Amino acid sequence: MAIYLSFRPVQPFAKITREDLTDPAGVTLVRGDGEVVGIRLPENDQVLLLPRLIEEYDLPAERVWMRLRGDDDVALGRRAVYGGAKPR
Repeated sequence: MAIYLSFRPVQPFAKITREDLTDPAGVTLVRGDGEVVGIRLPENDQVLLLPRLIEEYDLPAERVWMRLRGDDDVALGRRAVYGGAKPR
């Protein structure tokens, strides 16, 4: 299962490009107006590569980790506990 982390806003009509990395293979960087705005990891276990990617591409570490935590909360249904709704 792939994970996509979007951690920077992009202006409407911004030029969006993607860069498929060869090392690590399968990882895709998404750029908006030249800045990296997202990362796509094809396999869940590739989250272990995040520290390396953060350092190599000068990504905002706190935003990257915050987005990963947010996706985890959604996947596990934790937000339903606070919203009063029953988890699906």
